[in-house]
Amino acid sequence: MNNFFRRIRQSLLAENKFSKYLLYAIGEILLVVIGILIALQVNNWNEERKLVESEITLLHNIREDILLDTLDISFNLQYHRKFHSEEEKLLEYLLGNRTSITDINMTDALGITLWTALHRSTFENLQNNEVGLIQNNSLRKNIARFYDFYYNALSKMHNEFKSFDLYEKKLPFFKAYFTVMPDSTDYVLKFPGGEDYYDHDLYKKAIQLQDPEGARMDNEFIFILNECSLFRKAMIDFNQSVLNEVRGLITEIDNELKNLK
Repeated sequence: MNNFFRRIRQSLLAENKFSKYLLYAIGEILLVVIGILIALQVNNWNEERKLVESEITLLHNIREDILLDTLDISFNLQYHRKFHSEEEKLLEYLLGNRTSITDINMTDALGITLWTALHRSTFENLQNNEVGLIQNNSLRKNIARFYDFYYNALSKMHNEFKSFDLYEKKLPFFKAYFTVMPDSTDYVLKFPGGEDYYDHDLYKKAIQLQDPEGARMDNEFIFILNECSLFRKAMIDFNQSVLNEVRGLITEIDNELKNLK
């Protein structure tokens, strides 16, 4: 190709056709410029496509992490509701508002400490290295808000704030007024199984109220149980709020993924 253009230039110069040579030279320059522009455009398109593919992968990973975490949140929510129901029954019994204790599951009234482990690696990588990948500003803000507020609050509530460790608050009183039933077995937690869970159910001996009069006369026990019921309800409501936020955020992510494809 270069030889072809060179022969044309030499022919025009030999014929002393300077004006035609000048037009030819300009045309050749334009062809080179157009070629460069096309190459740059193709390169830009390839780079933009790579960014879009990276954004799609990132959104899929965030979506997967959030949905995986809802399994743990839903599991905790199930048991918070279960424990709260029995706490309320026991409280009403100690206050004299109900006469029967036969339908109160005392093991659940004591409960157990529930903790939560959330998947944050994709979001932390987004914050540290890939914050500009999500082009939708509204979605980027909502994802950041979800992790910064809801996930931080959920983690602190379950794992850090001592005021929400309801099991430890009640345990001294259960030691004082309850006894272990030697010939019984009661479950504490039944895990759904699968690779995303510690796949072992937890069991222990059932417990029963041994000193009902002592428990009823212990105002501190009644007060603590009342506070535990309050904090438990707060945890239930917040866990449910997180699940509600998840539904909205997943819808936003799905819509953005459709737009990117």
